[in-house]
Formats: sequence, structure tokens, C-alpha cells
Amino acid sequence: MAQRKKSNPTKKAVNRAKREAKKAAKKHPKAAIAVVCILLALAVVAGLIWYFLVYKTEKPEAPGTPGTSETPDTPDMPDTPDIPVTPEVPDTPDTPVVGVGNAAEIKSADLSIHFIAPSVKASGDCSLIKVGDTEVLIDAGPTQSNAAAIKEYVNEYCTDGILEYVIVTHGDADHISGMVGTSENGKYDGILYSYEIGTLIQFDRTNLKTVTDSGNPTLYGRYTTAVSYAQAQGAAVYTASQCWYEKDGAKKTYYLDESSKISLNILYNTFYEEDSKDENNYSVCMLLSQEIDGEESKHYLFTGDLEAEGEEELVKNNALPEVELYKAGHHGSKTSSNDCLLKVIKPKYVAVCCCAGYNQYGAAPENVFPTQAFVDRISKYTDKIYVTIMFDEATEGYRDMNGDVVFYYGKSQDDEVAALKLWCSNNSLILKDTEWFQKNRVWNGG
Repeated sequence: MAQRKKSNPTKKAVNRAKREAKKAAKKHPKAAIAVVCILLALAVVAGLIWYFLVYKTEKPEAPGTPGTSETPDTPDMPDTPDIPVTPEVPDTPDTPVVGVGNAAEIKSADLSIHFIAPSVKASGDCSLIKVGDTEVLIDAGPTQSNAAAIKEYVNEYCTDGILEYVIVTHGDADHISGMVGTSENGKYDGILYSYEIGTLIQFDRTNLKTVTDSGNPTLYGRYTTAVSYAQAQGAAVYTASQCWYEKDGAKKTYYLDESSKISLNILYNTFYEEDSKDENNYSVCMLLSQEIDGEESKHYLFTGDLEAEGEEELVKNNALPEVELYKAGHHGSKTSSNDCLLKVIKPKYVAVCCCAGYNQYGAAPENVFPTQAFVDRISKYTDKIYVTIMFDEATEGYRDMNGDVVFYYGKSQDDEVAALKLWCSNNSLILKDTEWFQKNRVWNGG
């Protein structure tokens, strides 16, 4: 049945007021105005009463309006696919910082690797590896007069006068000079004359001459004489290629400890067998490996002064692991420590044997050791870079940057487990935090 439409009393009241007003206006013109006002007021009051008491109380609330139990129908929506929650990714850690070491712990460490700071203003390599009573000396630069300082340092750790292994990477003066040393009354005081040498491993090839055009011995010529002296005293002398091919009694791998956990491994370099215009590419390359608890190994890489071409061949011919420590090639030059090598070994720590800021070879400022190009490439992998010495502008001499840089694996009485630690004779500032770096180089890494 159709619902009756509600009448509006306001509208009726207004019409009635109009009719009464017309009649009153005819009979009493002056009173008409007063009557009209009264009637209009009554009509407004009546309308308000109807609105609040009748209309509003009967008007249904809109569906879903608060105060009612009715909820609006929701149209069917397609199922929303589950959005995978991205797991929280932990912050990428910085290169782990080695433990803070001290000089007293080094001698009793399972393994220690020393980058010996020169006592002259020059860049050059000299590294000592110690495992128990076994010592390995790699190169002896940068000058003949520095031999005495090298021996003073080595004697702190080599107390029996025996260097079980000596590696001479290539024939440049900043690597072989200390092997010869200086002469007094015809007697030289270099490394090869001062210690009993067990095994000497040297470079296969060189472009150097043994004598000058006038017939005098060159430094390289004096080096070959020193090698012959060591051999006459009982040293076994091999080239790197003899070690690689294990010929004539040489070995590719030499274990430095009784339990065969720490090994010296001669790597293959194409330029052991091929000529190069660059003497640096003849460098003997060696990987030191340390097995820890039979579950993990740590590796330490030495590449002499190997240049870009040599590094490419090194990567191509050897299964190189990621390394804890990398002795920067060629003193941090722009031509070594290239991406082809670094992306494979991903070094955590880098030691640079150079005199930072000393323009020894008249290079452009950015190409003075350690070069900006070297820094840019290494910075992709680590900021833990340590440098032995630096040029001192005030005195035109040299001074320590980090000084002697020693990485060692061991533990103190307070340590629960052994760990890799760092000790430097001057300070342990990383390169990018030094005053020299902030004045002369730019850090473009993370």
C-alpha cells in the first residue's frame, strides 16, 4: 500500500496568514501590518516545532551512520595479492678492524708479518715473516746503506742467525740493495753476507747488466756475487720457475711450521718464462696461507712490483683466493694494484712500503707514491691502508707515517681465541685519516 505523503504545516500556516492578512488589510489598514507580523512569527514557530519533533525523529539515518546497527553493503573486491615483506638487511659492515696489538705479543705469535720501515728517505720493500723459529725475508730495500737498519730489526726476531728462506722478487735497486749492503775494506755487510741462508728463491729473468760499459760491476752484478757467496755457504738457490715446476729439488710449497698449517706458495707468473720491457713484471709472486682449526684459511699476498700486464697473467694462471692482507704492488704506484687483481683478491688490509709524498722520480703530484689512482682502486675494497714512512717537508728528510707495520696472528693471556692483530711502531692511523692524505689525496671510496 502506498505511503501517504506527510503534509507540511508550515506551508498551511503561511497560506492562512496570507488570507487573514488580506481581510484585515481591507477592514483595518493600519492594523494589518501588526497582524501580519504576528501571524508570520506564529508560522515560523510552528514550522520549527514540526521539524524537530516530527520530521527529524522519523527520518531514517543513512546506512552505516554511527548509532545504527546497519552497515552498508561493500561491493566485492578482488583479493589483494600478498605483498612480500622485505626482510631487514643488516648494515654492510666495514672492513673488520684487526685487534689492537702490542710489541710484546709479536714474538710469541703463531705468525707475524712485518713491513720494515726504511731508515732512509726512499721507497723500497723489505718484509719479514716469522713462524716459530722460522724466518722468511722478502727483499731488502731501498738502499745499500739501509742494510744495517734491516739487520738490527731482523735480529730482534731472528735470534739464531739463520734465515730459513729469502725471496728476492726482482732486480731493481729498491729491492736488492740491502742484500748486498755497503763495503768496508772490500767486505760487504748485506743480508746475504750476514746470515746463514737456508733457501733463496729469486727472479728468473732480468734486463739488467752485471757490468757497466767501462767494466765495473753494477749493483745487480754485486747482487749476483752475493748470491754466489750465500750458495757457497750452503744456501739452496732456486728461481721461481724451478719452484713452480718443482725442478732440481725446488718446491712449489714450503711449510713453515711442524704441523704444516702455514705454507709459503710460489705462484705462477708468465714472465718467469717470457721477456718483458718492464723489470717489475719479472717479480716473484707468493701467497702465504694459514690454516686455522682445519675449517678456515687466511691468505696473505705478495706480488713484488708486478705491473698491470703481470697482474692480468697472475689472475689468469692462478686460482687466487680472497686475502686478509695484500702487500701493495710497486709501492702504491698508478700502474699496479689494478682492478683485474683487486676484484679477485678483495683485500681487507693493505700495507704500502713507500715514502709517502717523496717525489723521488719527478712524477706529477698525483702520481707520487702512494698515487691517487692506487687509492681510488683500493678504496672499493677497504680503507685499512697502512704506509711505512713519509716525506718530511719541514726538514726535507723523512719520518714515520705508521712506521714498522706488523700484522700477527696470536692471542694474549686475556684472549679466549687467537686473532689477527696489528701493531705499528709509530701509530695505527689508516692512510685516509692522516694529515698528509687530507692535504694531498681525495678519498672517493665508501
